[in-house]
Amino acid sequence: MNRLQFSILSGLLLYPCLLLALPDDLEQDLLTSCPARSESFLDQGLEICRGTSEQPAEISQGSLKLSGMEITIERVEGTVRQVTATGAPATFQQQPALDQEIVYANGERIVFNGSEQIITIEGEASFTQEGTIDTTAARIEYDIPNRKLDATQMNMVIPSQSQP
Repeated sequence: MNRLQFSILSGLLLYPCLLLALPDDLEQDLLTSCPARSESFLDQGLEICRGTSEQPAEISQGSLKLSGMEITIERVEGTVRQVTATGAPATFQQQPALDQEIVYANGERIVFNGSEQIITIEGEASFTQEGTIDTTAARIEYDIPNRKLDATQMNMVIPSQSQP
């Protein structure tokens, strides 16, 4: 195998791993699954996606996944400004970086602010990242780029570092 073939093969093998990182998530297409019904208000930049209790509506963008009974996507000039998921519960997950565990959140309502990259979880909100933090609160705000968690009426578990 020559150097060019090796470089191409290495790049192709590493490419799927790179898709998990947050910066690459933002470059991916936004995919929607609307099992029950979908409505698009093109002049308003608004899409509403509905699911069922057996199969919730879902959107994904790279490692970012959001689901709920109803998902509303608001766009301004073609750019996603805000995504709101409601349900019993609405759920969010994303792998912030290749070397970090997946972040999971759920609540009655989850709002994803696309421009500021902030997730707001309301109503029996919970936020978990394995080995790092497990939080429940009435309301949780998660600033993705700064990895900052802000919660009201919070209960938190920070795992101890076990020694073998």
